[in-house]
Amino acid sequence: MIAWLHAQMELASTGIDITSMFAAGAIITLSYLVYGMTGFGSSIVAIPMLTQLIPLRTATPVMLVLDLVAGMLVGLRNLKAVQAQELCRLGPWLCIGLVLGVTVLVSVPEKPLELLLGVCLLSYSLWRVRSHGEFRRIGGGWALPLGFFGGCLTAVFGTGGPVYTIYLAGRLSDADQRRATISTLITLTAIARLLLFSMSGLYRNPAVLHLAGWLLPCGTIGLLIGARLRNAISTANVLTLLWIVLIGAAINLIVRSVPAIFAGF
Repeated sequence: MIAWLHAQMELASTGIDITSMFAAGAIITLSYLVYGMTGFGSSIVAIPMLTQLIPLRTATPVMLVLDLVAGMLVGLRNLKAVQAQELCRLGPWLCIGLVLGVTVLVSVPEKPLELLLGVCLLSYSLWRVRSHGEFRRIGGGWALPLGFFGGCLTAVFGTGGPVYTIYLAGRLSDADQRRATISTLITLTAIARLLLFSMSGLYRNPAVLHLAGWLLPCGTIGLLIGARLRNAISTANVLTLLWIVLIGAAINLIVRSVPAIFAGF
């Protein structure tokens, strides 16, 4: 109890109020429930909602810490199913995207980035609702554009998982191989981002690690629930509902960021 109160005092000192902290906890629980069911999706669920409570430059490194822990818990449990060949195809282009994305994150004002996140999220969510979760077989050459674009999105917003999923779902027909490979890829990109974020100074913000420590138990609970529900509930139906919710979150991001951008001119 004393440790919990101490954590609240530390977070309060960074300017994050207790209402925002509990709201963030609920968001993280939901996002990792989705992760537990699908093997991806934590950041694309959490970041659009968290940025309504905390700055993007705080939310992205916080989600990195949580994704790193979740990726190790999920991905390392089934290493035999990981398809290293596909990771090697994506790797070089993904790294280039990561470096460019971190540069953008630390140098570009937040409101234009929030607008970009809203537009990308709205486009992707609308596509997923219309596609009903269907993916087509694709060639290995798609590793270049999807790896690069996914790396950029991962660095700036932590939301590259869906892009990797488009590629790996088009390459791997086995669901266990796909899930293990995606989780391992998320873990590897999290390690790379941890190094890049540390070098760029994003972890000098005291709110980041305090908030990550507060949210870690929430993410663990969501992950465990999602893993148990994976075979009991239709993932497709859950994701369709989720994309509809995220369409609303994306529209809200766009509506909030556009006036602020024009006010700066």
